[in-house]
Parts: sequence; structure tokens; C-alpha cells
Amino acid sequence: MSDDIYPQSMLCRFAGFPARIRVICGRAFSEARATPYSFGSRVILSQTPLSGLTQGSLVAGSALPTREIIHSDTGDDTTFDLKVSHYGYGRFYRARDADETYSLAVIKGLRVEAAGINRAFETVDVWTTLIPAASAITDTPGSTAWTQDAASGAASSITWYQGSAPAGSVSIDGTIQLDGNVSIVF
Repeated sequence: MSDDIYPQSMLCRFAGFPARIRVICGRAFSEARATPYSFGSRVILSQTPLSGLTQGSLVAGSALPTREIIHSDTGDDTTFDLKVSHYGYGRFYRARDADETYSLAVIKGLRVEAAGINRAFETVDVWTTLIPAASAITDTPGSTAWTQDAASGAASSITWYQGSAPAGSVSIDGTIQLDGNVSIVF
């Protein structure tokens, strides 16, 4: 995540992960000879001491630190035969130089580490925002998110701002995947 600078990029929130999970090993474990597990092995993994902790500080203009939910077969971050890490972050960016507004990509992933295996699987959700590309993305605690229907009624856009909602708006308070509480107004 070294390309991701805070607050243009932000960490995802992780909630509800259990202390222990059970995984079933896939075919890659039969091909990796150095791991004690094989295809079909059932393994109980426990959260590690670094699980859920931000590894660094959120400093404006600095690289986004790492925060993951980590489970391993030993319950340790560095000594293990199998480790599964969940990670996620969002990134504001301009998809094209001519874009007048920012886009927001939310990246969520899972990484599997074992002797001879290091694989990551990611999903990316892209949102079109109404944040003008000429504006600076700044750290604004207490921000509000709101949606505005596209003219065709087939899509929505999302923007974040600090302050009160426009008159006549309907607001739903809640939690968005990215860190922080938000209100969605439509």
C-alpha cells in the first residue's frame, strides 16, 4: 500500500471477526511440499496479537499504514504454518485527467501464506463521487456521505462533506465500510 497516501486513502473498518476460524485447505496445499497441510485439511486458526491493530500512524501526507485481521495456526504473527489475513482500504482518485470529480475505489482482500504459498485475492468496488477534482481530500472527522440520483434514475453518486444536509433531505445514519460513522442522505 506504499502508493496510498492518507487521507486520500483510508483503511477499512473491521468488525465482527471471530477469535478463531476453521479453514479447509485447497489444491495449492497438495502442490506445496513444504507445508504440513494438504488438500482438504481442516485447520483451526486463531487471531494473532497484531490482528486489527494499525501498524503505524495515520499522518496526513504519509503512506497509509497496514491494518489487517490476521489468523494463524499458531496464533502468532511471524511463526506459523498457515496464516490468513483480511485487509481493506479505500482510495480517492481521478480515473481520467479530464474528470471533474474524484472516484473512490474500495479494495478488500484476503491473503493466504504458508510454506510455498503466498496468494492474495481482492475485490474492488468503484464509486463515482461528486467531490470536485480541484478540491483537496482532507482529514475531516464527522464527515457526511450523501447520494444523488443520476438524471436517468439508474445510478447514484456519493460524496463526502462536513456540515449539515440540504433542506428536505432524508437521512439514514449508519456505518460505512471505510472507517468512520456517516449519514447517507437521499
